[in-house]
Amino acid sequence: MRRKLILLIMLMPLILLQAISLEDSIEIARENNKDLLAQKSGVESANWAKKNAFTNFLPKISFNSTAVRIDDETYDEMNEPITIPGLGSFSIYSVYKTTYTNDITVQQPIFNGGKVILGYQMAKLTQKQAELALLNKEKDTDLAVATSYFGLLKLNDLKTLSQKSLNSTLSHLETVLKKYDVGTAKKSDVLQWQVKMKNDETSITEIVNSISELTGFWNNLLGMDGDLPNPIEVEKFDSEIDRFAGMNDTEIEQEIADFLQKVKTSSPTIATMSIARKMMQKNYCMAKGSFLPSLNLQYSYQFESDDKFDFDGDDNWNLAAVFSVPIFHSGTNYTNMKKAKYELKKTEYEMDWAQENYLVSAENVLRKLVTKAKLVQNNKIALDYAKENHQIINDLFNQGLVTNSEVLDAEAMLFGSEMNLVAAYYDFILAKYEIKKYTNEGSK
Repeated sequence: MRRKLILLIMLMPLILLQAISLEDSIEIARENNKDLLAQKSGVESANWAKKNAFTNFLPKISFNSTAVRIDDETYDEMNEPITIPGLGSFSIYSVYKTTYTNDITVQQPIFNGGKVILGYQMAKLTQKQAELALLNKEKDTDLAVATSYFGLLKLNDLKTLSQKSLNSTLSHLETVLKKYDVGTAKKSDVLQWQVKMKNDETSITEIVNSISELTGFWNNLLGMDGDLPNPIEVEKFDSEIDRFAGMNDTEIEQEIADFLQKVKTSSPTIATMSIARKMMQKNYCMAKGSFLPSLNLQYSYQFESDDKFDFDGDDNWNLAAVFSVPIFHSGTNYTNMKKAKYELKKTEYEMDWAQENYLVSAENVLRKLVTKAKLVQNNKIALDYAKENHQIINDLFNQGLVTNSEVLDAEAMLFGSEMNLVAAYYDFILAKYEIKKYTNEGSK
């Protein structure tokens, strides 16, 4: 009774919590997970960076105001009258001691070696890259939530089986103690069941601690103190398990080929690798653009230039077209182009290598799914054998035809087989959810 009370106290926080579905868990994580929120801010930043790059196509208008004061000696020299015989004295210059100048300048880039266009295209690729990074992060978070979700369900099922094993052990111990009291059982029989009782209690304590630890990680993923996962019937996956487990080698290879084709066309990670290539290609084009001429227009309208700041002075305007052709820049543009060329090659090799490894990883996940399906079926058969063996051994024990140790072995085999089957079911389910990470299909 004391042990049951302690166990109830340990499980009380879990009992008080409400159940939550996997879909709701994923939705909550997407709304509250700080890692995801940071990634979403990165997307917003990239979006504004693209808008900023677009402004390079537009004219820039600025108002300029200056005040220039010259020293007394220069002022006197420039305003000193000049005397010309026969013509008299007059001043060549009319200079203000303090001159206020106000104007408006409009600058319009026309062509700068493609840098403006390529810069905008790079910003668009960066935005797309940020969006794909967010999608990848969402898939990673979804998988982490699913892993924790089914991990908690698995631990709870194992806890139930461990409690069942403990109850069976206590029942056998009670029977052996009665037989020992009347001299029909040995002390060693009693000790064996007492050892098993302690082992079962230890297993339950370890599972409860594991549940507590995983619950903390689960709450962190959801960004809040979440409820417990809603229990599921693992048998509802039997049809999928039978399909994968029943595949022959040819069908497995075809399934893998179809899956890898889907990964190549829809994987956010593959798409990110493709964007990395495009960005380096644009960077290489920008480096080559440094050899091209540039053309820019500038219009200025000066509406004041006198000795008073009253916006009522002399006005004038000018239009300048600046055409520049790079001739020799000490090899800077050439070395930058070569640098960009080899950075492009480096990126292409890295992306090819990464994609090959990613496809191998995707293939391994699907093969693991098939293996897990076969393990479920094997463990089902093993459990049937263990149940039959357990029944036979107990019948023989009641007839006094087998030893206490054989009953213990049958007991351990039965509950071990039950736990193996539960673990196999959840391993298959997790492998099924892991596959979703490799394509752009919905995670829920």
